[in-house]
Amino acid sequence: MITKIEFKRILQNSQEVKTDDEHMSPKIFFDLEIDGKNFSNLQVDVKQTVGSDFETASLEVGPPQDYDD
Repeated sequence: MITKIEFKRILQNSQEVKTDDEHMSPKIFFDLEIDGKNFSNLQVDVKQTVGSDFETASLEVGPPQDYDD
């Protein structure tokens, strides 16, 4: 299986300073190609705990919206 992901943009939802919000939750927009079959304009929600190490902390990634195989 050959898979190609082309990232289009990331939308970082704003987070209020000094709130109890424990996660940053950007939305990632991308195109996907699996074995020659194209899926365009997909998006996923991603969560990362605020204050965690940006480069090494785990990410929680939701299922792709608008994906229909």
